[in-house]
This record gives sequence, structure tokens and C-alpha cells, in this order.
Amino acid sequence: MPGQAEGLSKDEAAVYDRQIRLWGLEAQNKLRASSVLIVGVTALGAEFAKNIVLAGLKSLTLMDHQAVVQQDLDTNFLFQHAPETLGKNRAAAAAGKTTSLNPNVELNVVEKSLETQLNELNEVGQEAFVRQFSLVVLIDQDYDLVNRVDKLCRQANVRFMCGSVFGWCGYAFFDFDEHEFLMQVRSAQTCHVDVDDVSSNSKAQPMTTIEDEQFVKKAFPYPSFATAFHTEWSDKKLQRKAKRIIPSSYFAIKSMLRAQRERLLTDDEEANIKILKEIWEDEVRIGNQKPEEQSIQPEKFDHLFPPQLTPTAAVVGGMMGQEAIKTLSEGKDPLKNIFIYSALDTTGVMCDFPPPK
Repeated sequence: MPGQAEGLSKDEAAVYDRQIRLWGLEAQNKLRASSVLIVGVTALGAEFAKNIVLAGLKSLTLMDHQAVVQQDLDTNFLFQHAPETLGKNRAAAAAGKTTSLNPNVELNVVEKSLETQLNELNEVGQEAFVRQFSLVVLIDQDYDLVNRVDKLCRQANVRFMCGSVFGWCGYAFFDFDEHEFLMQVRSAQTCHVDVDDVSSNSKAQPMTTIEDEQFVKKAFPYPSFATAFHTEWSDKKLQRKAKRIIPSSYFAIKSMLRAQRERLLTDDEEANIKILKEIWEDEVRIGNQKPEEQSIQPEKFDHLFPPQLTPTAAVVGGMMGQEAIKTLSEGKDPLKNIFIYSALDTTGVMCDFPPPK
């Protein structure tokens, strides 16, 4: 193949031929040099792992401390559907099928929780741990851990993503703060982006031409996880925007995240639904909207609990895979910064929160 990528073997170049033709040799080389950590081998974790390992990484690390239960076998295609799989560590149980998807990717398995891993290290050690990876991805993890790891990755300048599927609804969050992407140039002076979205620290970069279109590298500021999900909708400049830009599914997701953060959920689903209803009503009011106008109403809240709906996991995992490939390859046109999908009202919405004022 012409211009075979440096670092790619002949066999790898043949395997990745189609995607190299799609996004180019340079992008594939960047992917091939990337290491990704996935924490949480759930149904959503399986979808994301599939997408990213097929893209062609240097290495993938699966981390999970939980054992496989029957619900996992029913929803996760990375597990062998056999009685002996029950009780195995989820990361270890997923290793075989993950490797079979792309044997060219080095696969590592860590059978412990990320929280335990971090607690065993001092601050310097924690930063060194996440710096091993080009991208850290938390799947279906507790709110406090997500917030903690996002802060850690921002300090270490490591790309971060997280996502969860709550029954029929799910979200993905992206934090690629100050990492570069290719943005289309419309003229010699302007790019296909809002000026406010471009980091003031971005330096002028040489332009790249792709299929007669010109692109320039730009680094963008991304808000933290906590900032993105705690937008001050009471701000006068945002009050009028709120009804137009907040999807109904946002309030369901935000209610689940808040219930996690405040540790209000128990094993009693009926009690959990009552708690969620109260939180949801409060969140809708905070968003300057009316509860009765929402397409997702409390009578559907039983659909926010396990098992994870496989199509929802596939949609959210697909979006996460797409954006992971973009950032690792420094590709074109990133999406900011929260994706929300709901099978309850069949909507998928990309939200830039907090929105520009």
C-alpha cells in the first residue's frame, strides 16, 4: 500500500486499509500509538470497547472489580454465555472476545476497582497512573469517582470520557480540555468554529488540506464534569435559552446523577422512583421549565433502572467510540460535550453545557 504508515506492520496495514482510506495514515498512526483505559465492563463498556479496539490502538486496559452475574450474561456480548462465566471477574471474562476482535491490540486486565488503585497511591502516583494512558474512560461508575477522576485527568492533561446507561436512557460526557483537533477553514481569517470556543492559548498552526478542504489545528477548552452538569440556569442570559436547548431526557439523567451524588438510592426500586420524582421536579424547575411539558414523565421512571437496554448501550457506545477516535487521532470537528440518548422518547441530543452566554 502506498505510504505505509510508520509503526504499522504489513499485516496491520492490510487490516486497517479501509479506515486508513477514510481518515488517513497519520490519523491511524496516532491511534496505533494510543493507550486507552476502560473502567467498567458493562453492556455500555462492551460497546465502547468493541468500537475502540477495532479502530486499532496500541493497547487497551480493561479494569473492573465486579463479578459476572446473570444480568451481565443477558446484555454483554463480550462474555461467553456459559454457566462457568458466572462469578468470574468481568474484566477477565471479557478478555478473550476482546482480543479476538483485534489481536493486534495489546490487552491488559486489572481485576480491582479504580478507587482502590488510586487510594493506594499518593498524589504524584495518581497523576503518574493516569498519564500511562492517552484516554481514560469511566463507564457506569459512581458520580463521586467520575468527578474525582475527571479532576485528576485535567491536572495531568489526559483526555477523559465517561458514560452511563440508566435502563433505557444514557449519556456520554467528553473532556478533551486543551487537546487539538482539525477545524475547517472557511477563509484565511476564520475557522468553522465560534471564536469563544477556541482557547486563547492556541498558537497559529499550519493548514492541512484534505480533499480540497483546508483545516487548521485548534485546541479547545472543555468544562469539567462537575461544571457541565451544574449549569446555572438561573443566569438571566440562559433563562430564555433553557427551554430551547435542554432536552427532556436531560432532567432524567440529571436526576439519576444527583441521586447518586447524594447517595439516595437503595435496593428498593419503588422507593427510588419516589425519590427520583422529587429530584426530577426540582431539576425541571431549576431548568426554568414546567414538569407537565416534559416528554419523559415520572410514570416512566421504572425504565431508568437495570437491565441496560442493549440498543441504548449501542447508541451511546457508538457516540463515545466516534469521539474517542476523533480525539486520539486529532481528527475533525469534535462534538461538545454531553450526548444524551433516550429510548423513552427516541431522542439523541448533543448538548454544549454550560452553553455560551
